[in-house]
Amino acid sequence: MTLFFCACGGPRAGQIPKVYQAWDARYQYDLENRRIISKYEDKNVGRAIGRDQWGRVDYDKYWVMRPFKGENLLRFHEDQLELQREARWEEANREAIEARKLELSQIANQKEKVEEPGSTESKDVSSEEVFLPAPLLPQGIDINMGNESEENGEIPAFENAPPPIPMEDENELPSPFDPLPPL
Repeated sequence: MTLFFCACGGPRAGQIPKVYQAWDARYQYDLENRRIISKYEDKNVGRAIGRDQWGRVDYDKYWVMRPFKGENLLRFHEDQLELQREARWEEANREAIEARKLELSQIANQKEKVEEPGSTESKDVSSEEVFLPAPLLPQGIDINMGNESEENGEIPAFENAPPPIPMEDENELPSPFDPLPPL
């Protein structure tokens, strides 16, 4: 019992409360470790934060002068994040399972609708027909071997082709004000 009352008692005579020590602390930057450390009378007091080369927090502690050791705030924060991450994962997993169950039930319902009693033979034939591709036969192509224009050595004319553009004399320059020929 005496140990309990001694540990929970107020500060001794001449001792400054821990809160005041943290308030009066001055921050120093540790260049090697990339940490901001608060010090009071050359002792670590208050919060110390460190970052890695990409700017992420990799060190976070709260220091208290004797008799307390201090507290690792980063571990506490990471534990809280892990709990939140686990809860989100469980929720997403439940939703995915429910969606999959719904999808499987819809597929089963479609199969039940397709299957009718006494029509197993027609089902087999229709399933084979579904997987066979339709035959590809060219339609609307007329092959005339005795075309007159081919016999003369000319290029065959198109049926719906526009009239040919008349050619001008090679010696005569075109006027810059003439309209452009159609495309």
